[in-house]
Amino acid sequence: MDRASAHVTSPHRLGRFALAGLTALALAAAATPASAAPAATLNTAPNVAPHADAPVPPPAQPGKFVQTELTRILDTRHAIGVPGTTPVPGGAAIKVATQLPADAKAVVMNVTVTGTTAAGYLTVYPDGIARPTTSNLNFVAGQTVPNLVTVPVTNGYVDFYNFGGSADVIADLAGYYSDSSATPGSSYVPVAPSRVLDTRGPVGTGTKAPIGAGSTLNLKVAGTSAVPAKGATAVVLNVTATKATAASYLTVYPHGTTQPATSNLNFVADQTVPNLVTVPLGEDGSVDIYNLSGSVDAVADVFGYYQSAPTGAGFTPVSPKRVLDTRSGLGWQTTQPIGPDSHIWLTVPGRNGVPLTGTTAVVLNVTATDATADSYLTVSPSNAPRPTTSNLNFRARTTTSNLVIVPVGNNGSIDIYNRFGTVNVVADVFGYFKMPLNGPSDLNYGVRYEGAPSCAPAVLGLAQPKYVTATDRVFDLHSRVAAVPGSTGPIWGQFVLTGPEGTENHRSDQVAGDPAFQQTRLTNLTPGAVYTWYTYSTDGTHASEPSLPCTFKVGTFGVPDDPRVATDAKEIHQGDTVKLTITGTTASTAPGDQVDSFVYCGPSGCGTVKAVNGSATVSVVATDKYDLAVRATAKTVVGQLGLASNYGWGITPSS
Repeated sequence: MDRASAHVTSPHRLGRFALAGLTALALAAAATPASAAPAATLNTAPNVAPHADAPVPPPAQPGKFVQTELTRILDTRHAIGVPGTTPVPGGAAIKVATQLPADAKAVVMNVTVTGTTAAGYLTVYPDGIARPTTSNLNFVAGQTVPNLVTVPVTNGYVDFYNFGGSADVIADLAGYYSDSSATPGSSYVPVAPSRVLDTRGPVGTGTKAPIGAGSTLNLKVAGTSAVPAKGATAVVLNVTATKATAASYLTVYPHGTTQPATSNLNFVADQTVPNLVTVPLGEDGSVDIYNLSGSVDAVADVFGYYQSAPTGAGFTPVSPKRVLDTRSGLGWQTTQPIGPDSHIWLTVPGRNGVPLTGTTAVVLNVTATDATADSYLTVSPSNAPRPTTSNLNFRARTTTSNLVIVPVGNNGSIDIYNRFGTVNVVADVFGYFKMPLNGPSDLNYGVRYEGAPSCAPAVLGLAQPKYVTATDRVFDLHSRVAAVPGSTGPIWGQFVLTGPEGTENHRSDQVAGDPAFQQTRLTNLTPGAVYTWYTYSTDGTHASEPSLPCTFKVGTFGVPDDPRVATDAKEIHQGDTVKLTITGTTASTAPGDQVDSFVYCGPSGCGTVKAVNGSATVSVVATDKYDLAVRATAKTVVGQLGLASNYGWGITPSS
C-alpha cells in the first residue's frame, strides 16, 4: 500500500516556517545486516512579574530544528528530483538536491522504497564522502518500506545508494537542522520512555478497540508521560502497527489540521511494523492517527518532546558510522547474539565524533537480524529501570530496523534488551543531542519549611515532575548567577515560567545580599498545576546561556487542621492512665497528602506519635494539673514535612 503516490506540495512551494519545537527529527534508519560562574554585580531592581519590557533572550542553542512544509524532493516514478522515470538500479547511487538554505547542517526526510525487485537496502549519506557501510532501509522483493532519515548535508546535496535489484525511491522533506542564530527553531527534551497508547489495552483511549478502515483515532499527549501540558510543540513517538487485517498504512498528524497525503507506516495483514515519528501537537496537545484499510491495533511510546524554549538539547549530525555489530564483536566483547531475556550495554559517547561529556541522547539506527524467535528490542538508558516499551518488533528469520533516539545513562552507555530467542543486533550512529552547558547552575526552589527539594539537573528530562507545595501560594525560585559574555554593567536574572497561565518572564531581586545568586518570588500559583521554568543572567544587552529546565507541581495543602482528641473515659482522676485517640486532616485534595505525625505535650514534657491514616493512639498519666496540647504535622506525597497546626485541647483531672 503505497501512500507515497499521493499528491504533495511541489518542490517549488518549499517554504520555511519557524514552528518552534516542531521537530520532525523523525529519524528512521535501518542498518545493513552484511561550571561555577564568577560572582557578578547583581541588579537589585524590584521584581516584575511578568517583565514589563521585552527581556533580552538567551543565545539560541546550536542544532535547532526548523520545520518546513511537506515537500516531495524525490520521486523516481515521476521524474521529481531526477531527470527521468527509471528506478534506481542495484549497485547505483543518485545525487539529489535538498533545496535547503545554506545554513542547513542536516536534513530530515521520510524516505520510501517501492517497486523493489529483490532483497536489498538503501543507504542515504552526505554527498561528496565515501559511501558508509550503513543503511537506512532494509527490504525484500515487492515490499514498500518507509523510514525517517536524518543525514548531514554537503553543499545542499545528499546521495541515495541502492543495493540489490532495482527500486523506486521517494523522499519527502520534513525539515532541517541549523546552527544559525538568525534562524528560529526548536530544542529537544528526552524523557523516560513510556506507553501513551495501546488500543489492545486500553491505554490512551479508554476503549479496547482497533482503528477501523478509514477511521481516525485522537490521542492526547500533552500533559501525560512527562510531556508538559504547556510549552511542548511536537513529540517523538515510536508508533507500532500490529494485528492488521489488511494491507494499509497509518498517518500521524497534528489534531485540527488537514490530514497530509503521506504515511508513516506501511504494512500488510498480520504484520507488526514499528516506526519512529516526530509529529507536531495540535492546539489541544493531541495528535490524530488515521488508518486506511481493514482494522489495526496501534501502540505508541513517547521518547521526548520539542519546545520553543532554548533549554532543550541541540542536535549535531555526524557522518553515519557503525558502532555495534554483535556478529563481528564490534562495540561488544563477544561475537554472540543477544540471548532471551538478556541485554548488552553499548557506549557511544567518546567515539565516532560523539563527545565524551555533555551528550544527552544519541540517534541510532538499530537493526535486528538472524532472529530465532518472534521478539522485540527495548533500547533505554543504562543504569535506569527498563521501561515497559519497545523499539523494534520482529519475527524469526527476518531483518527489521528502526530509528531510535535514546538518552544516555549516567555511566555513558545505553541498554539493548531482547525478550525471546536469540538475535544479532546492528547499530549505526547518525548524531547526538547536547544540552546548554554554561547557563546558571544550582537551580532550586524554596518554600517556607525545611527540606524543599532541589531541581537536580542530572535527572531532568528523565523523571516525572517533582511534587512540591506552595504555602500561601508564594514560591521562590533561585539559582547561581552565570557569566554574561561581553557584559560590563550590572547583571540580573531573568526567570521564564510556563504554566496553565501561559509563559511569563520574571526579573530577579537580591538574594540575601549575595551577588553570586539570583532569585524571584512567584505568587498566585495554581494549586495542583505543573510549571516548567528556566533562568539566565543578563545585563539588558547581553545574556548568558540558559539554565537547564526545572519542573515542579504545586501542592494543594498548607497548614493542617487543628487535631481532635477523644477518650472513652467518662471521668479522669489524678494518676489515671488515659488512652487518647488523636485525629487530624488537611485541606489537601492531592493524592497522598495526609497528616504525618502528632506532637502532644503535658507537664512532664512532649512526645511524638506517627499518624496512620490520619489518626494515632497515645496513653498519658493524668497529674494534678494536666493540660494536654496536641498539634499535627502534614506530609506530602513525596514525604516532605509541612507546617504544623496550632496546639489544641487540654484535659484537667476531676479530682
